[in-house]
Amino acid sequence: MTQGAVIWFTGHSKSGKTTLSKIVASELQKQGYRAVRLDSDTLPAAIIKPEAPRWEERQRLKNENLIFLSELLYQHGDIVLIASVGRFRHWREQLRAKIPRYAEIYLKCSLTERLQRDTDGKYETHKDYFHIYEEPERPDLVIETDRLAVQESAAAVVSLLRDKGLIGQSPEFRQ
Repeated sequence: MTQGAVIWFTGHSKSGKTTLSKIVASELQKQGYRAVRLDSDTLPAAIIKPEAPRWEERQRLKNENLIFLSELLYQHGDIVLIASVGRFRHWREQLRAKIPRYAEIYLKCSLTERLQRDTDGKYETHKDYFHIYEEPERPDLVIETDRLAVQESAAAVVSLLRDKGLIGQSPEFRQ
C-alpha cells in the first residue's frame, strides 16, 4: 500500500485553490496515485456548512470535519488535496502536527485579482468575514497565483511533493 499524504491548498477565496488542486490531482492520478480532493466548494453542505448559530462555530465544525476526513483517507494511503481557505492558522497547524506527510501550499493573490475572479459574488455575499484570514507562518510553498500561470503553479506543487518525498522521484512512478 502506498503511503498517504495531505496537502492543504490555503489562501483567500478566489485565490485559485480549486483550480490548482484539480490540476495537481489529475497529474497525480496520471502517475498512478490515489489522489482525493476535499474541496470546500463541492463537498456536501453538512460537511462544509454545518449548522451552528455562530459563524465561528461553523468554521470550527467545518475544519474538524475536513481534518477528520483527511486523516481517515491518509490512513488508507490516499493523497488528500484539501482546497479550503482554512481561515485560522491553528487548524492547518493542527493537521501538520497530526500528519507526518503534510504540505501546506499558500496561494497568495491580490485583492484586485480576487475580486475580478469573483463572478459569483462571493465577496459581496460574505462581506462580513471574507477578509478574515491568518496567513501561514511556515508554508511549504508560496505561489502568487496572480503572477504565475496555472500549469507552472501545478508543476511547482508536484516538484515540492517530490522534493519532500511525498511522491516518487520519477514521473513514471506507479503504486
